Order: sequence, then C-alpha cells, then structure tokens
Amino acid sequence: MSERFDDSSDETLSRRLAGELTRHTAPARLRVAIVDAAPRPRRPVWLGPLVAAAATAMVLILVVLPVLPRIVPADPMQRYVRAVVSEHSRTLMWGARRGDVLPAALPWLTQETGIGLNQFFVGDERLVLVSAEPVYLERQRGVAIHYRDQDGHMLTYIALPATGLTVPDRERVQAGRWRPALLRDSGFAALVWKQAEVACFLVSDMVSSDDVETFKEYFVRVRSTTDPVPAY
Repeated sequence: MSERFDDSSDETLSRRLAGELTRHTAPARLRVAIVDAAPRPRRPVWLGPLVAAAATAMVLILVVLPVLPRIVPADPMQRYVRAVVSEHSRTLMWGARRGDVLPAALPWLTQETGIGLNQFFVGDERLVLVSAEPVYLERQRGVAIHYRDQDGHMLTYIALPATGLTVPDRERVQAGRWRPALLRDSGFAALVWKQAEVACFLVSDMVSSDDVETFKEYFVRVRSTTDPVPAY
C-alpha cells in the first residue's frame, strides 16, 4: 500500500519547522573553511606574461626616452644655442672637466681650442672666475670660461669659430653699446654675438625679466674685456 503526500502537507511542515526550530549563526571558522574549499576562478595563463611585458615596456620608456636625442633644429643658430646650453647644463651637473684657471692655463687652452684670448674677463666683485676648459661643439673646437655670481648663478662664456654663422637681427637686445641676440632654450637664456669670425655665447639660467637685465650687465662686463681670436 502506497502512501501519498501532497504539496500542501510539505509546505505546512516547512512553515512549522521554520517557525519552531532554533537557528544558530555559523562560526567564523566554518565560513572561512567553506570559502577556502570553494573552487576559485583561474586567471588566464596569458594575463601574467602580458602584464610583465607591459611593465617592462613602461620601464624602458621611462629610462630611454629622456636620453633620446631631440630633433635637431634646422636653423644653424638654434643648433649652436642648443649645443652651448647643453654644455652649460653638463657643467652645472658635473662641473668642469678640468680645473684649469686662467691665466696660468692660457697657453695650453690656446693650443687645445684653437682660440686665442688676447684679453679676457678675470672677474670682479660681482662675478667670480671659476675655471676654463676646451669644448667641442657643432664639430668645432672652442673655449669655455665659467663664472659664478653672488647669488649662485653659474654663467658660461663660450667662443667658437663660426665663419658663416649669422646673428638674427630680430632677436637683438640693447646691452650697453652692443646689441647681442637674446635666445632661449630648455629654460636657459643665451646672449649671442660675433667678434670677427668668432661666435660668442654667454649662457645662464637668468630668464626672468629682472634677471635678464642683470644678465645683460654681466654681458657688458665680459664683452668689454674679452677678445677671442682664431689662433691658427
């Protein structure tokens, strides 16, 4: 003899059990055990190598990008200015390659640079002569003389042979009785002029309006007492 159970009896029993039985909260360790035992979704095998490759590429970009050569300007004057600014920046970071001081090093500098200095600015109460050294910029040998002012600004005077180089008239500014060109590159200012066939540059980080006026005063001191000539 079979015994029949209808759906209404099952529902009545379920309601009675839910209402009369005491409920207890599962202990925390049981919950942890259940979570640990549950299967976890597997990460795609290709995701790890992809993330590693992306991280490596990012590191290479951060390391290599700053040392990649910048686009070379087509204008010869801009190329010269960029070269002397780069040399000035190198001196700021690592100092002069040699510690030679004028006038003792003058004969050696003339031999190494091909630039003779009939006279040069030896410094005064505003600017202190730091050192002098040969440089090689734009495939030309030249001489660099470094000064420092009372406020800690470093100034670099560079003379290079540049027969065909033209100073742009539109960039000229009045400084004493001279009119050098004032050009800027990478946060630095450069006053540029020519003395016969020698191109001369005075570079510093003095770029604000007030600093530029002081920079032009320094130019007058250097320009009026420095006379570079080709030695050969």
